[in-house]
Amino acid sequence: MAELKNEKSDPKFPLGRRISVEGKGGKTTLSKALAKRFGLDFIEQDAIRHQANWVELPIEQHRDVLQQKFSEAEVGWVSDGNYRDINDLVMAEVDTVIVLGFSLRVMMWRTFKRTLGRSFRRKVLWNGNRENWWISFFSRESVLYDIWIRRERFRSYATRSRDGMPDEATLIVIHSPHELDDLYEKHGLVRE
Repeated sequence: MAELKNEKSDPKFPLGRRISVEGKGGKTTLSKALAKRFGLDFIEQDAIRHQANWVELPIEQHRDVLQQKFSEAEVGWVSDGNYRDINDLVMAEVDTVIVLGFSLRVMMWRTFKRTLGRSFRRKVLWNGNRENWWISFFSRESVLYDIWIRRERFRSYATRSRDGMPDEATLIVIHSPHELDDLYEKHGLVRE
């Protein structure tokens, strides 16, 4: 696990009170675990962006909702998402950025397993939306297709995140599932 050290002063919040999780292959599970462990608000960017029937919220409205959620988070927040058009808002506030910088093979496998399970169970995601077989595996809206066509973007996530971060923020880059397990153990996090 590559970590640029910047010790946080409050031992109750070793990663700070404003944490961003980016990348593919476990960011929402990690974000929820961090939020629960440290008593922070969980802000899921996909839940803001994807309205009912998969209608995308316009960018300016997404930004307004996000700013409102940040201001309402009394203790702090954990935000997960890969949206470039709101990233400046996140980076302006962040204490720690955690990037899941897995290899393409690991990203694809973890995303495939998750998507298969959610499609099979017809799990409700956000705002009544569900993944379905056709969209998930056989269309250009597929998250797997999205990873494939944006693979270079995901490979450079750590570098791009570092460029947009405040100098006092900490960057943690997770390169493997083993490193992710170590992070869970180090901070007493529980997967749900």
